[in-house]
Amino acid sequence: MLKYKGICYLLLTMFVILLSGCNSEGKFVQATYFLPLQGESQTWSLTGYEIMITPDDFKAGNGILKMKTEEESLADFYQNATHVVINGKDTKVHGNIVTYSSPKADDGMDIREMPTGAIAGPNYINANGDPISLKEIDAIYMVVEWRDVSTGEYSKEKIELYVKSDKENTFLK
Repeated sequence: MLKYKGICYLLLTMFVILLSGCNSEGKFVQATYFLPLQGESQTWSLTGYEIMITPDDFKAGNGILKMKTEEESLADFYQNATHVVINGKDTKVHGNIVTYSSPKADDGMDIREMPTGAIAGPNYINANGDPISLKEIDAIYMVVEWRDVSTGEYSKEKIELYVKSDKENTFLK
């Protein structure tokens, strides 16, 4: 009789451990991923940018883009856009556009330091109908565009923030 109680106790313990990895609907609980990201291009340095992925939500933003030069840089157009490559498909997930108009030809907004802004919304869904996980993200990058008032030139630069192949040895697998 004692032998059967031990076996029943062991089976009950294993059952509880198995269920602890499931939610109330019997599905396995997905992880929450928090990615603090930073990067640089020729002109820009991005710090403080964050992406948080939960089974229900996708949040991105709160970063600061700073020009590497100390000189005042005036622009009449500025844009940043964050892209996430999910299972090989490039998706724009966040963006910010600012324009400036003035009757003076040489007037513009100083873009040496620009906040990225932030977004929050539902998580993206994969082909199976499940919320995406970090394993499905191939790359994350930001594109910064601006038009210099003094030269009239448009510039566009890409800042790499995350590349899966660079993360072969990571705790986030």
